Amino acid sequence: MERRVGREQEVSKTIESDHVVNSSLKNSYLGLSLCTDQFCVVEIEDGVVKAIAAKELIQPFKVESFHEGAAWLSSQSEVLRHLCQKIGNQSQKVGVVINSAMVFIKKISVALGLDEEILKQQMLWEAQQCLISSLDAYSMDYQRLPFKTKEGNPIFLIILVRKSVLKGVRSLVESVGLNLQEVDIDVFSNIRTIISNYELNSDDVSVVIDIQREYLTFAFIRQKEFFLSHRVLLPSVGFITQEDILNLVQVLTKELRRLIFGHHIGREIEDLNHIFLLGSDLAQKVYKELSSSISVEIVNPFRKIHVSQNVLKTKEYNNAPEKFVAPVGIMLKEVPSLAK
Repeated sequence: MERRVGREQEVSKTIESDHVVNSSLKNSYLGLSLCTDQFCVVEIEDGVVKAIAAKELIQPFKVESFHEGAAWLSSQSEVLRHLCQKIGNQSQKVGVVINSAMVFIKKISVALGLDEEILKQQMLWEAQQCLISSLDAYSMDYQRLPFKTKEGNPIFLIILVRKSVLKGVRSLVESVGLNLQEVDIDVFSNIRTIISNYELNSDDVSVVIDIQREYLTFAFIRQKEFFLSHRVLLPSVGFITQEDILNLVQVLTKELRRLIFGHHIGREIEDLNHIFLLGSDLAQKVYKELSSSISVEIVNPFRKIHVSQNVLKTKEYNNAPEKFVAPVGIMLKEVPSLAK
C-alpha cells in the first residue's frame, strides 16, 4: 500500500498490501473477521446477507501465529474451509478484518498549513518513532480526522500493519480458493457497522467495547468518526464463575471512567450518549450485569441490513448477532446499499 493521505471522507481504516487488488462487487462477497478466539463469516449475494457462521478456535489467533509457518496455515485453513462449506459459500471474493492488536494506530497533531510532501515526511518520521524494526517491514496509511487541537492544529491518524501479516492473510484465504479484495481493522469496521445501523447525532460521543476473552478494546466515536481506541489485556482466568464476570465488569467500568476523564470526554460514564457492546459470548454476560445500572446495548449489526429469510432462522442470528459486527462492516464499505 502506498503511503498517502486518504481521500475518502471517512477515515480509511483500510490497510491494503501491495498485492491486494481492488475490484467492484458483482453478485456475491464474503466478509471474514479473524478474532483472537474465533473466525466469523458473512456472505452477501445481490445486496442481501445470504449466510452467516462462526467457529471458535482451539488455539488463540495472534500476530505471532503468522510466524508458525505451514502448520499454522494448515490448521487455520481447515477452520476457514469448514465455515465456507457450512454456509455453502459461492463467492470467490473476500474482505478480511484483522484484530487491532496486530496493528499500530496512533493519533498525532501536525502544524496547520503543511504542504502534502512535508506532511508525508512528517508522517513517515512519526511512524518510525512507533517502531523498533524498520518501517520497510510495514504498510502504512494516514488520514486527517475531523478534529483539531486547542491550538487549531489538525489531527491525523497513522495506521501501520506488518507486511508479514498481510502476506499471511493472503496465504490463508488463497489456501481455500478465495481472492483477497482488501484488509480492514476491527475497530474501524465495527464503527462503520454501528453508524449504518444506529441513529447517532454529530455531537454524540459513543463508545464501542469489544469484549474478548483475552482483552477489551474501547473505540470512541465522535462526530460519527473514529476518535480514540484503547486496549486492555485481561487475566487468563477463563471467566467461568459469576465472580469472574463481576471482576470483568469492574475492570471494564474502571477503565471506561479513566478514558472518559483522561481524554476530556466527560466526567462520568453517564456523559456518553451510547455504550455499545460486542464480541465473544462474554458480551451477553457483561450486558446482563451492566444493564441494571447504566444504559448499554448489545450491537445488532443486522438492524438495518437486508437479510435473507434463511439467515433470520439461524441460531447465530437470533442468539449472538454481535459476533458479526466486523464482517458486516467491511461489506458495508464495499456495498453501502446493503443498509436499508
